[in-house]
Amino acid sequence: MTKEIFENIAILSAYIAQQIAEDEGIGNFCKTPCDLAVISHNKRYTNKDLFGKMLFHLAEYGYFERRGVVFVLADKWRRVLPAKATSRDYLREQGANQLFLFQEYLAKSFLEIIRNETEKIDLAKLVYFIDTIDGSRSLHSLRSEAISQLEFSGTPKKILDINYGFGYSAIQLASVFQESEVYSLQLNTALKEPFEYTIKRYEKGNLESSIIYPSEMLNNLIKEKVDLIFGFNPLGISTPNLDRVLNIASQVSKDGTKLLLYVPYKDEPRNTLISEWLGLCIDGINEYANFDTIRAALTKYNFELTKKSLNSRYIISYHSKTD
Repeated sequence: MTKEIFENIAILSAYIAQQIAEDEGIGNFCKTPCDLAVISHNKRYTNKDLFGKMLFHLAEYGYFERRGVVFVLADKWRRVLPAKATSRDYLREQGANQLFLFQEYLAKSFLEIIRNETEKIDLAKLVYFIDTIDGSRSLHSLRSEAISQLEFSGTPKKILDINYGFGYSAIQLASVFQESEVYSLQLNTALKEPFEYTIKRYEKGNLESSIIYPSEMLNNLIKEKVDLIFGFNPLGISTPNLDRVLNIASQVSKDGTKLLLYVPYKDEPRNTLISEWLGLCIDGINEYANFDTIRAALTKYNFELTKKSLNSRYIISYHSKTD
């Protein structure tokens, strides 16, 4: 990712922070355009150590400049802040406008912290937005690793992507399996609009999606069955959601259908998430530390385990033959 993209993101972040300072009446704390992190890094609002890990990480990518215990924009942006519209236009031209949406989403979460004076950040809601940052190693490489382990003989005719995020796993599957029909079912109601935006933006001819459950698309797949089911959730899956995913998977499966789950099942967030600070900040990351829990759920829905990764990243199973 180019330096110019980071610079324009910094400009827009300053405008976001400036607006929050005005809206919340904290202008005395932020007298000049500065980064939102200056507001939120105050230990009054959040866990200073954990939040600091995130700021260190983002500073490495050029978002912030560290000055002691606070993180601010570089001097050149603090002295003369370029026009907001110019930066937005530049990001659109570079196909990087999603980065600004990511910053806005962060801003809303930080604003909630400021208003409620809470000590917790719900970073679980932000992880998929980080996936929009092309410059991070991010989730794309993790999905590639999991897909490479499938060892398919031939090309799967139909693939179902059970999605909880922006839709990037569906885009990636449609790109890898260009001769396959890829279907993506969005189960995260909070991300329906960004999901639809992402799917529409990439315009994959072999990809169909639905944000409705149950849906006509899913009903058709239950009748026709699929060859591969992809469930990518690096945050882990709670018990109700795991049952929901496996119930859907079971209904669209036939004898030999492969299921690839990508979930953490050990206490190793650095192996399953983008970086260590994110794993530390997310509540419930260890819910599936015991792999036996997942294996029991697979058995309940007639899936037999064929492979699990040595690095605690993915699980591959296939649907057993039923009467």
